[in-house]
Parts: sequence; structure tokens; C-alpha cells
Amino acid sequence: MMIVVPVRLAAHDRVTQTTSRELTASSLLVASQRRPRAKEIVALRLYLPDSRSPAGVIGQIRDQTPDESAGFWVDLLETIGGVGERIRALVAPPAPAKPVHSPHRLTTRYPTSIPVALETKRSRFAARAIDLSSGGAFVRCREPMDVGSVVVMKLLVPGHEDVVAVNARIVHATESGWRHAPWSEAGVGLQFIDGDDAFRSQIDRYLERIASSTGPKEKSSR
Repeated sequence: MMIVVPVRLAAHDRVTQTTSRELTASSLLVASQRRPRAKEIVALRLYLPDSRSPAGVIGQIRDQTPDESAGFWVDLLETIGGVGERIRALVAPPAPAKPVHSPHRLTTRYPTSIPVALETKRSRFAARAIDLSSGGAFVRCREPMDVGSVVVMKLLVPGHEDVVAVNARIVHATESGWRHAPWSEAGVGLQFIDGDDAFRSQIDRYLERIASSTGPKEKSSR
């Protein structure tokens, strides 16, 4: 099932703060360009949307497949505490009587206005993130970018003097104008991948601050 949640992955030579692409009761597709060795045992921390503490999981990296542009698969070997039940509850099909929205919209996004810089293979430019979640952001811009490509994103989070950097995958692009949705903002939706603990700490603290002062915009696919 396509489910995006923040993920902390600790391999033998690196720690990365990234996000998921898909989640099942027994496996996880990690959005990352930093693939550990096949068969390597890794420690995972999943930030599930049930408002409880992060879920600890031990996993094993699957053998590489021909097309891994979306990331790599991890088989979940051992869960800690009641984590297995939490994951199964998350991926279980919703009850038919309840209204069903997109199943991957799990992280809450908040309206904001953060200066950012985006670096692609072709260009580097300043823009502004107008909403933010723990898994990604929507950036207002008119520069053309390819869906599926990975960019370097630098954010100036309020309350911090130094920028924080993370890689991000373009998951959708929006154009404005009469041929498109005239009420929409031109820009791109990005999913965070391959950050570090400092990035995760700054983003989470900032989201906690704005959550106390403004309501969420809606559930986000990032």
C-alpha cells in the first residue's frame, strides 16, 4: 500500500532520515538514494501517524532489483513491543462504511512561508515553501522540474540561523492559468529523502510550534 511516513534508517556505516514509499505488514519500500548492502540488517524507526512514540523495527535489505528508482525494499524481521499490531492496523483496509480518502495521505501539513533554495541538475533558484509536513513540502515556483527527479532542498526554518538541507523527490507539479486550475498555486510537491537527524529535529520542532498556533491544512501525501 502506498503510505508515506518519516523513517529513520541506521545501517552499519550511516544513519539517514528519509520517508517511505510503500508499507505492508511485513515490508517497507524506503525512498532513498543511499542503498545499504543486500542482506544487511538495519534498525528502523517509523514515525507512524497514531500519535504514539516512533515504532522500532529490525529489518533486512532485499536483493537489488533491476529498477530501484523509487528506493529499496526492507523486509521487517522483528518489531519491538506492539509495533507489529500498529503497522497491521495502519495498512488494514478501511471499513466500507467510513469515507475513504487517499490511503497514503497520512502526515498532516500546515500552511507556512519558509524561504527555500532548490538545486537541480540544470539550475539553482530561490523559492518559498507554502505548506509543510513531516514528510515533505509544497514549494511555490514557476521553474519547470521533472516529476520523479531528485533535487537538493535547503530550508531556512524560522528560529534557526543556519539552513537545513535535505534531498527531495518531485512527486507532482502544478501549473496555473486558464488552461489549468486557475485557482491553484504554480509549484511542486516534494517528498523528503536522505536527510539527517539534525534535519528531522528542526522540522519536527517547527511543526510542533506551528501546530499550537494554527490548525492543519489537510492530510498530505508527502
